[in-house]
Amino acid sequence: MGIWSRLVGAASSDVPAELVVVVDRESVSMGDDARTHRRELRVPAGSLVSDVVERSSPDVRAQGWSWVAVVDGTVVAVWSVDHGVALLVPDGPLTAPDPSGVVQVRFRYLGQLDPAWLHARLAEGAPLDRDALDAEYAPTARAVLERERREREASTTVRLLGPTSVRALERLGAVIDLHSDELCRFDVGGVAWHVELRDTMTVVFGRGHRSPLASLRPVGLAERWVLAALAVDRRVADGLDPLPDAPVRARAEPVDLMVAGRARAVEGSSGAAVAQLADAGDVGPLDLVLGRDLDEVVALFGLAGPGA
Repeated sequence: MGIWSRLVGAASSDVPAELVVVVDRESVSMGDDARTHRRELRVPAGSLVSDVVERSSPDVRAQGWSWVAVVDGTVVAVWSVDHGVALLVPDGPLTAPDPSGVVQVRFRYLGQLDPAWLHARLAEGAPLDRDALDAEYAPTARAVLERERREREASTTVRLLGPTSVRALERLGAVIDLHSDELCRFDVGGVAWHVELRDTMTVVFGRGHRSPLASLRPVGLAERWVLAALAVDRRVADGLDPLPDAPVRARAEPVDLMVAGRARAVEGSSGAAVAQLADAGDVGPLDLVLGRDLDEVVALFGLAGPGA
């Protein structure tokens, strides 16, 4: 039985006056699993496929996110906030596969694949294989993201890290490739580093690791910790003790190595300053910068002059 004959049938006396549409969707995150997404709609018999898909569309609505509508096991459309319903079958009256009048509509989450690109690939006959489609789209996604980042860098004079931080980074050998109000990307000795503002946290990637080294709040703490972490790496490479001989003024409390698999350090009971660290060895630099301002950290590691 073909797609069209399966979805659309000729009117007959046993066709119910209305259809019961049982709608479900995939979760978009671990927290999203905490509640069911299953619900029911009742629609008049003869309602168009496009109308039913739109009426049952997911409650999670973000630009650039793609959903694929599967009706009774048949892929029928790509749905997105950007473009609404983009059918993969001819539009027409939706009918139930049996006299019960029940239709199953499931939305599969395809993440941040461009909806127009996804629709084109599925229309060309590509299988609905999330991993394969992700891998195919990855080069395009990287190019789009890079273009957006460059455009943002050019459109604002605000920078995530201040000039004092930038000068100190450069004295540590950093070559800055991109710097906007939400991202600073640089390399040190050919090793890529990436400091990015995400909501209230500043996330740091580096040392060749794919996962974050740290997630810190506020930005000022992230600035100081990045400088300290890089300076400690330099000291170790030069055969020096990792940390300079200086008193700890505000040791982070508590440090719990079992929070989400990362060390977590909170300054004070209010939690206003937070650092989640992937390596317990990075807690030392954190302790050293707590209670010190940026100029003090720069001086502490000898980063204030051209000979650093």
